[in-house]
Amino acid sequence: MTLGTPPAPPERARRERSALARDGIMRVVGLPQVARRVRKLAARAAYVLWAQGLYWLAVLWRRALRRTTFVAVTGTHAKTTTKEMLATMLASRQSTFRTTGNQNTGLALTLNVLRVRPWHRFAVIEIGVGAPGEMRRLGRLVRPDVAVILTVLHNHLKAFGDQRTHAREKAALLEALRPGGVAVLNADDPLVAAMAEGVRGTVVRTGTSPAFDVWAEGATSCWPARLEFDVRTREGESCHVRTRLVGTHWCVSATAALAAARSAGVPLHAAAAALGAMEPFVARMQPILLPSGAVMLRDDYDGSFDAFQAAVRALSDARAARRIAVVSDASDYGTTSRGKRVARLGRAVAGAAELVVFVGGAAAHGQRGALAAGVAPGNAHGFEHLPEAAGFLRRTLRPGDLVLLKGRDSDHLARLFLAQLGEVSCWKRECGKRTICDDCPEAGVAPGDRASAQPAPITWTAGGDP
Repeated sequence: MTLGTPPAPPERARRERSALARDGIMRVVGLPQVARRVRKLAARAAYVLWAQGLYWLAVLWRRALRRTTFVAVTGTHAKTTTKEMLATMLASRQSTFRTTGNQNTGLALTLNVLRVRPWHRFAVIEIGVGAPGEMRRLGRLVRPDVAVILTVLHNHLKAFGDQRTHAREKAALLEALRPGGVAVLNADDPLVAAMAEGVRGTVVRTGTSPAFDVWAEGATSCWPARLEFDVRTREGESCHVRTRLVGTHWCVSATAALAAARSAGVPLHAAAAALGAMEPFVARMQPILLPSGAVMLRDDYDGSFDAFQAAVRALSDARAARRIAVVSDASDYGTTSRGKRVARLGRAVAGAAELVVFVGGAAAHGQRGALAAGVAPGNAHGFEHLPEAAGFLRRTLRPGDLVLLKGRDSDHLARLFLAQLGEVSCWKRECGKRTICDDCPEAGVAPGDRASAQPAPITWTAGGDP
């Protein structure tokens, strides 16, 4: 009688079952794929540990820089330009560090703090947040002597849910103020004005009302004129401010920067003079004279709907032989579908431009929106692909044109600008890079061709007097 194979010992049976399961997994997943996943997880863990180590090193480094006055700038709009304005004012007096570009969060912000040196009298640090809880961590890192809060608009509503929650996140910066610090608050924004309660230090309210500590009045900016206004203080100081900026929406930011510079010891007139020499930041309402003789008003980085509205107002107020709007899309504009959203943009821009060009997958919706709002049939165009739009602009632009280039950084509209200077090498439809194409080596356009673009000539007043 055959009794069969004797049963395996329990431990041996367990090993056999594990081997069979492992072999099954390897057959399904594959050893190389498992190895790649393990390496990826290990690399991510190493990166997190490295970034955390740098963060705490930067916290200690900031504490050691006792003689450097740190100024933090935050807000949902105009952070980078305000940072540049303020750093320019402070640098006119003493050595000043400023955040590189708009490196305003995460590891990039940590590295910027580590770049500050003991001989820097001032450090102007831009701070941006995109999720709840970030500001407390970043504020602890920067620990500002002066904190500037500009606006709480509609950006990042998906992350924060509503503006009040977003405002509470911004206000966390004020909790990090050093003893005796200064909070410069744009009191034109009620959500920012409410942050004054509970500030442990001096509060400087800025905006456009004589009830504030520093305020602006009489702001004008009608292209080809640039932004001008009068600034006054509660103590009776005043001066006329001339800038190279385009659009009256910059007035509130400029006033906040002047107030912050004044609180750091820069006389009001000296700060205003320094501001007058500052060129607009790249792709933030930056007017560039093209080889064709047209001026392109580049605003192709900040894609928020608030920024879109401000840019369209500036175009509407402009005086030019022909006003042209080139638009892709806007972010933070409700929960509508892309087609409906772009159609609304078409209706919004119709009254500001004689010629409207929409680009991207929803271009036809923008074209129809502009036509419905009264743009002449031959003056509303839609191009799904960027090369087609670039060719159209090369054939169409002429001296006297003012062209607003408006879109999101993810749309990479900078290629439409570069294509007016030379041959663009990259026309990818999808690109994961979150930087302007000017800095990308794949964009092409020879240095000599790029040099053909120059800052647009300055006209100081609405009357055209220099």
